[in-house]
Amino acid sequence: MKRRFLSRLRLVGGSLRTFLSNRLAVAGAVLIILYGLAGAVYPFLLGTVWPETLYDPVFGFDIELMHPSPPGAGHLLGTDSLGRDVLSQLLGSTGPTWIMAVTAALTTAAVAVVIGALGAVFRGWVDGVLARVSDSFLLLPAPIFMLVIGASERSEQIGPFSFGLTYGLIVGFGAGAIVLRAQALKIAASPFVDSARVAGVGRWRVMTRHVIPHLLPLGALYMMLSVIGAIVADGFASFFGQTGTRVNWGMMVYYGIEFPDPLTGAPAWNVLLPPSIALSLFAAAFYLVSVGLREVADPRYRAARGRLGDPTADWRVDEGTE
Repeated sequence: MKRRFLSRLRLVGGSLRTFLSNRLAVAGAVLIILYGLAGAVYPFLLGTVWPETLYDPVFGFDIELMHPSPPGAGHLLGTDSLGRDVLSQLLGSTGPTWIMAVTAALTTAAVAVVIGALGAVFRGWVDGVLARVSDSFLLLPAPIFMLVIGASERSEQIGPFSFGLTYGLIVGFGAGAIVLRAQALKIAASPFVDSARVAGVGRWRVMTRHVIPHLLPLGALYMMLSVIGAIVADGFASFFGQTGTRVNWGMMVYYGIEFPDPLTGAPAWNVLLPPSIALSLFAAAFYLVSVGLREVADPRYRAARGRLGDPTADWRVDEGTE
Protein backbone atom coordinates (compact mmCIF):
# COMPACT_ATOMS: atom_id res chain seq x y z
CA MET A 1 0.00 0.00 0.00
CA LYS A 2 2.76 2.44 0.95
CA ARG A 3 4.69 1.55 -2.19
CA ARG A 4 1.65 2.21 -4.35
CA PHE A 5 1.05 5.55 -2.66
CA LEU A 6 4.65 6.65 -3.18
CA SER A 7 4.47 5.59 -6.82
CA ARG A 8 1.31 7.66 -7.34
CA LEU A 9 2.87 10.59 -5.51
CA ARG A 10 5.92 10.52 -7.80
CA LEU A 11 3.64 10.36 -10.81
CA VAL A 12 1.63 13.38 -9.68
CA GLY A 13 4.76 15.32 -8.77
CA GLY A 14 6.37 14.61 -12.14
CA SER A 15 3.21 15.63 -13.99
CA LEU A 16 3.00 18.86 -12.01
CA ARG A 17 6.63 19.70 -12.77
CA THR A 18 6.00 19.06 -16.45
CA PHE A 19 2.98 21.36 -16.45
CA LEU A 20 4.74 24.13 -14.53
CA SER A 21 7.71 24.00 -16.91
CA ASN A 22 5.44 25.31 -19.67
CA ARG A 23 5.16 29.07 -19.16
CA LEU A 24 2.26 29.43 -21.57
CA ALA A 25 0.26 26.81 -19.66
CA VAL A 26 0.97 28.56 -16.36
CA ALA A 27 -0.09 31.89 -17.90
CA GLY A 28 -3.35 30.28 -19.02
CA ALA A 29 -4.00 28.90 -15.54
CA VAL A 30 -3.33 32.32 -14.00
CA LEU A 31 -5.77 33.92 -16.46
CA ILE A 32 -8.50 31.43 -15.56
CA ILE A 33 -7.95 32.13 -11.86
CA LEU A 34 -8.08 35.90 -12.46
CA TYR A 35 -11.35 35.56 -14.35
CA GLY A 36 -12.76 33.53 -11.48
CA LEU A 37 -11.65 36.14 -8.93
CA ALA A 38 -13.18 38.92 -11.03
CA GLY A 39 -16.49 37.08 -11.12
CA ALA A 40 -16.38 36.50 -7.37
CA VAL A 41 -15.43 40.09 -6.46
CA TYR A 42 -17.96 41.78 -8.73
CA PRO A 43 -21.06 41.24 -6.50
CA PHE A 44 -19.21 42.93 -3.63
CA LEU A 45 -18.28 45.90 -5.79
CA LEU A 46 -21.84 46.40 -6.95
CA GLY A 47 -23.82 48.11 -4.23
CA THR A 48 -20.83 48.91 -2.01
CA VAL A 49 -18.19 50.68 -4.07
CA TRP A 50 -20.48 51.21 -7.06
CA PRO A 51 -24.03 52.61 -6.60
CA GLU A 52 -26.48 50.29 -8.34
CA THR A 53 -28.37 53.18 -9.91
CA LEU A 54 -25.24 54.04 -11.90
CA TYR A 55 -23.44 50.72 -12.29
CA ASP A 56 -26.13 48.07 -12.54
CA PRO A 57 -25.18 46.15 -15.71
CA VAL A 58 -28.78 46.05 -16.97
CA PHE A 59 -30.61 49.05 -15.52
CA GLY A 60 -27.79 51.44 -14.58
CA PHE A 61 -27.84 54.93 -16.08
CA ASP A 62 -25.74 58.06 -15.57
CA ILE A 63 -27.88 61.14 -16.21
CA GLU A 64 -24.89 63.50 -16.14
CA LEU A 65 -23.31 62.17 -19.35
CA MET A 66 -24.16 61.92 -23.02
CA HIS A 67 -24.23 58.29 -24.09
CA PRO A 68 -22.28 56.48 -25.34
CA SER A 69 -19.45 58.18 -23.46
CA PRO A 70 -15.70 57.48 -23.81
CA PRO A 71 -13.60 56.13 -20.92
CA GLY A 72 -13.27 58.58 -18.05
CA ALA A 73 -12.78 58.92 -14.31
CA GLY A 74 -16.30 57.84 -13.34
CA HIS A 75 -16.53 55.11 -15.98
CA LEU A 76 -13.14 53.56 -16.70
CA LEU A 77 -14.36 51.94 -19.92
CA GLY A 78 -17.08 54.48 -20.69
CA THR A 79 -20.79 53.79 -21.18
CA ASP A 80 -22.86 52.31 -23.99
CA SER A 81 -25.72 53.96 -25.87
CA LEU A 82 -28.18 52.85 -23.17
CA GLY A 83 -26.17 54.62 -20.46
CA ARG A 84 -24.81 51.47 -18.80
CA ASP A 85 -21.26 51.24 -17.49
CA VAL A 86 -19.15 49.05 -19.77
CA LEU A 87 -16.76 47.88 -17.04
CA SER A 88 -19.67 46.82 -14.84
CA GLN A 89 -21.15 44.82 -17.70
CA LEU A 90 -17.77 43.28 -18.45
CA LEU A 91 -17.21 42.11 -14.87
CA GLY A 92 -20.84 41.09 -14.50
CA SER A 93 -20.47 38.81 -17.52
CA THR A 94 -17.40 37.08 -16.10
CA GLY A 95 -19.15 35.10 -13.37
CA PRO A 96 -21.84 33.46 -15.58
CA THR A 97 -19.31 32.68 -18.32
CA TRP A 98 -16.89 31.18 -15.79
CA ILE A 99 -19.62 28.99 -14.31
CA MET A 100 -20.68 27.86 -17.78
CA ALA A 101 -17.12 27.07 -18.85
CA VAL A 102 -16.21 25.10 -15.72
CA THR A 103 -19.51 23.17 -15.84
CA ALA A 104 -18.99 22.28 -19.49
CA ALA A 105 -15.39 21.23 -18.84
CA LEU A 106 -16.12 19.00 -15.84
CA THR A 107 -19.19 17.43 -17.48
CA THR A 108 -17.29 16.68 -20.68
CA ALA A 109 -14.39 15.06 -18.84
CA ALA A 110 -16.55 13.01 -16.46
CA VAL A 111 -18.85 11.66 -19.18
CA ALA A 112 -16.07 10.96 -21.68
CA VAL A 113 -13.84 9.16 -19.15
CA VAL A 114 -16.64 6.97 -17.78
CA ILE A 115 -18.11 6.08 -21.18
CA GLY A 116 -14.67 5.38 -22.67
CA ALA A 117 -13.63 3.21 -19.71
CA LEU A 118 -16.90 1.25 -19.68
CA GLY A 119 -16.64 0.37 -23.35
CA ALA A 120 -12.97 -0.62 -23.16
CA VAL A 121 -13.29 -2.79 -20.04
CA PHE A 122 -16.65 -4.53 -20.56
CA ARG A 123 -16.50 -4.79 -24.38
CA GLY A 124 -19.19 -6.94 -26.02
CA TRP A 125 -22.70 -5.53 -26.27
CA VAL A 126 -21.90 -2.79 -23.73
CA ASP A 127 -19.16 -1.40 -25.96
CA GLY A 128 -21.38 -1.79 -29.02
CA VAL A 129 -24.26 0.18 -27.53
CA LEU A 130 -22.02 2.93 -26.18
CA ALA A 131 -20.19 3.19 -29.52
CA ARG A 132 -23.50 3.67 -31.39
CA VAL A 133 -24.60 6.31 -28.86
CA SER A 134 -21.30 8.15 -29.30
CA ASP A 135 -21.62 8.03 -33.08
CA SER A 136 -25.11 9.53 -32.80
CA PHE A 137 -23.94 12.40 -30.59
CA LEU A 138 -20.96 12.95 -32.89
CA LEU A 139 -23.39 13.83 -35.69
CA LEU A 140 -25.00 16.46 -33.48
CA PRO A 141 -23.04 19.76 -33.69
CA ALA A 142 -23.08 21.07 -30.13
CA PRO A 143 -22.95 24.84 -30.94
CA ILE A 144 -25.84 24.60 -33.43
CA PHE A 145 -27.83 22.40 -31.05
CA MET A 146 -27.43 24.99 -28.30
CA LEU A 147 -28.81 27.69 -30.62
CA VAL A 148 -31.78 25.46 -31.46
CA ILE A 149 -32.50 24.90 -27.76
CA GLY A 150 -32.14 28.61 -27.11
CA ALA A 151 -34.64 29.42 -29.84
CA SER A 152 -37.31 27.38 -28.04
CA GLU A 153 -40.05 28.95 -25.98
CA ARG A 154 -38.18 28.28 -22.72
CA SER A 155 -34.90 29.90 -23.74
CA GLU A 156 -35.13 32.20 -20.71
CA GLN A 157 -34.58 29.16 -18.50
CA ILE A 158 -31.18 28.32 -20.04
CA GLY A 159 -28.80 29.77 -17.48
CA PRO A 160 -25.01 29.39 -17.37
CA PHE A 161 -25.09 26.08 -15.47
CA SER A 162 -27.75 24.54 -17.73
CA PHE A 163 -25.93 25.71 -20.84
CA GLY A 164 -22.60 24.27 -19.69
CA LEU A 165 -24.19 21.01 -18.54
CA THR A 166 -26.02 20.47 -21.82
CA TYR A 167 -22.97 21.31 -23.90
CA GLY A 168 -20.76 19.03 -21.79
CA LEU A 169 -23.17 16.10 -22.15
CA ILE A 170 -23.30 16.45 -25.94
CA VAL A 171 -19.53 16.66 -26.35
CA GLY A 172 -18.80 14.10 -23.64
CA PHE A 173 -21.08 11.44 -25.12
CA GLY A 174 -19.87 12.24 -28.64
CA ALA A 175 -16.32 13.15 -29.62
CA GLY A 176 -14.99 12.98 -26.05
CA ALA A 177 -16.12 9.38 -25.51
CA ILE A 178 -14.68 8.29 -28.87
CA VAL A 179 -11.26 9.79 -28.12
CA LEU A 180 -11.12 8.46 -24.55
CA ARG A 181 -12.32 5.00 -25.62
CA ALA A 182 -9.38 4.66 -28.01
CA GLN A 183 -6.98 5.47 -25.17
CA ALA A 184 -8.84 3.21 -22.75
CA LEU A 185 -8.47 0.26 -25.16
CA LYS A 186 -4.68 0.73 -25.11
CA ILE A 187 -4.67 0.84 -21.32
CA ALA A 188 -6.94 -2.21 -21.05
CA ALA A 189 -4.45 -4.18 -23.18
CA SER A 190 -1.49 -3.25 -20.95
CA PRO A 191 0.43 -6.00 -19.13
CA PHE A 192 -0.43 -4.70 -15.65
CA VAL A 193 -4.16 -4.85 -16.48
CA ASP A 194 -3.74 -8.43 -17.77
CA SER A 195 -1.93 -9.28 -14.53
CA ALA A 196 -4.80 -7.87 -12.50
CA ARG A 197 -7.32 -9.94 -14.43
CA VAL A 198 -5.26 -13.12 -13.99
CA ALA A 199 -5.13 -12.38 -10.26
CA GLY A 200 -8.94 -12.43 -10.20
CA VAL A 201 -9.63 -8.69 -10.06
CA GLY A 202 -13.17 -7.91 -11.22
CA ARG A 203 -14.04 -5.65 -14.15
CA TRP A 204 -15.36 -2.82 -12.00
CA ARG A 205 -12.16 -2.78 -9.94
CA VAL A 206 -10.04 -2.90 -13.09
CA MET A 207 -11.96 0.06 -14.48
CA THR A 208 -11.90 2.20 -11.32
CA ARG A 209 -8.38 1.35 -10.05
CA HIS A 210 -6.41 0.94 -13.28
CA VAL A 211 -8.13 2.29 -16.40
CA ILE A 212 -9.80 5.50 -15.19
CA PRO A 213 -6.74 6.87 -13.29
CA HIS A 214 -4.64 6.51 -16.45
CA LEU A 215 -7.35 8.24 -18.51
CA LEU A 216 -7.45 11.35 -16.35
CA PRO A 217 -4.56 13.27 -17.99
CA LEU A 218 -6.04 12.83 -21.47
CA GLY A 219 -9.50 13.57 -20.08
CA ALA A 220 -8.23 16.82 -18.62
CA LEU A 221 -6.65 17.73 -21.95
CA TYR A 222 -9.85 17.09 -23.88
CA MET A 223 -11.80 18.95 -21.19
CA MET A 224 -9.82 22.12 -21.83
CA LEU A 225 -10.17 21.84 -25.58
CA SER A 226 -13.93 21.28 -25.45
CA VAL A 227 -14.55 24.25 -23.19
CA ILE A 228 -13.26 26.56 -25.92
CA GLY A 229 -16.16 25.48 -28.09
CA ALA A 230 -18.54 26.03 -25.19
CA ILE A 231 -17.27 29.59 -24.68
CA VAL A 232 -17.68 30.43 -28.36
CA ALA A 233 -21.13 28.79 -28.50
CA ASP A 234 -22.24 30.71 -25.42
CA GLY A 235 -21.03 33.95 -26.98
CA PHE A 236 -22.95 33.32 -30.20
CA ALA A 237 -26.09 32.19 -28.37
CA SER A 238 -26.00 35.31 -26.22
CA PHE A 239 -25.37 37.48 -29.28
CA PHE A 240 -28.57 36.15 -30.82
CA GLY A 241 -30.42 36.53 -27.51
CA GLN A 242 -30.93 32.77 -27.09
CA THR A 243 -29.99 32.42 -23.40
CA GLY A 244 -31.55 33.48 -20.14
CA THR A 245 -28.40 35.25 -18.91
CA ARG A 246 -29.02 38.91 -18.05
CA VAL A 247 -25.60 40.10 -19.15
CA ASN A 248 -22.99 38.36 -21.25
CA TRP A 249 -20.02 39.24 -23.44
CA GLY A 250 -21.95 38.17 -26.51
CA MET A 251 -24.91 40.30 -25.46
CA MET A 252 -22.59 43.28 -24.96
CA VAL A 253 -21.43 42.94 -28.56
CA TYR A 254 -25.03 42.57 -29.70
CA TYR A 255 -26.20 45.72 -27.90
CA GLY A 256 -23.13 47.59 -29.13
CA ILE A 257 -24.09 46.84 -32.73
CA GLU A 258 -27.86 47.11 -32.27
CA PHE A 259 -27.67 50.47 -30.47
CA PRO A 260 -24.86 52.48 -32.11
CA ASP A 261 -23.84 56.05 -31.39
CA PRO A 262 -26.91 58.17 -32.34
CA LEU A 263 -24.67 60.98 -33.62
CA THR A 264 -22.35 58.96 -35.86
CA GLY A 265 -24.47 55.86 -36.48
CA ALA A 266 -21.43 53.66 -35.79
CA PRO A 267 -20.90 51.26 -32.86
CA ALA A 268 -18.74 52.73 -30.11
CA TRP A 269 -15.28 51.14 -29.96
CA ASN A 270 -15.26 51.13 -26.16
CA VAL A 271 -18.44 49.02 -26.20
CA LEU A 272 -17.34 46.38 -28.73
CA LEU A 273 -13.64 46.01 -27.96
CA PRO A 274 -13.65 45.06 -24.23
CA PRO A 275 -16.08 42.09 -24.47
CA SER A 276 -14.40 40.85 -27.65
CA ILE A 277 -10.98 40.87 -25.98
CA ALA A 278 -12.37 39.32 -22.78
CA LEU A 279 -14.00 36.45 -24.69
CA SER A 280 -10.89 35.83 -26.80
CA LEU A 281 -8.54 35.84 -23.80
CA PHE A 282 -10.84 33.54 -21.81
CA ALA A 283 -10.90 30.98 -24.64
CA ALA A 284 -7.14 31.39 -25.12
CA ALA A 285 -6.54 30.72 -21.41
CA PHE A 286 -8.15 27.28 -21.62
CA TYR A 287 -6.22 26.54 -24.80
CA LEU A 288 -2.92 27.45 -23.15
CA VAL A 289 -3.70 25.17 -20.22
CA SER A 290 -4.47 22.38 -22.71
CA VAL A 291 -0.97 22.83 -24.18
CA GLY A 292 0.55 22.06 -20.80
CA LEU A 293 -1.80 19.15 -20.20
CA ARG A 294 -0.87 17.73 -23.58
CA GLU A 295 2.72 17.46 -22.45
CA VAL A 296 1.55 15.66 -19.31
CA ALA A 297 -0.74 13.27 -21.22
CA ASP A 298 1.60 12.52 -24.15
CA PRO A 299 5.25 11.71 -23.27
CA ARG A 300 6.16 11.62 -26.98
CA TYR A 301 4.99 15.20 -27.44
CA ARG A 302 6.92 16.18 -24.32
CA ALA A 303 10.05 14.48 -25.64
CA ALA A 304 9.70 16.23 -29.01
CA ARG A 305 9.76 19.58 -27.24
CA GLY A 306 12.89 18.50 -25.37
CA ARG A 307 11.56 19.41 -21.93
CA LEU A 308 12.85 16.28 -20.19
CA GLY A 309 16.04 14.35 -20.78
CA ASP A 310 14.20 11.06 -20.16
CA PRO A 311 10.68 11.50 -21.62
CA THR A 312 9.32 8.41 -19.86
CA ALA A 313 10.81 9.07 -16.43
CA ASP A 314 7.59 10.34 -14.90
CA TRP A 315 5.38 7.79 -16.64
CA ARG A 316 7.03 4.51 -15.70
CA VAL A 317 4.54 2.21 -14.06
CA ASP A 318 5.78 -0.14 -11.40
CA GLU A 319 3.84 -3.26 -12.31
CA GLY A 320 4.42 -4.62 -8.86
CA THR A 321 2.41 -1.76 -7.39
CA GLU A 322 -0.49 -2.38 -9.70
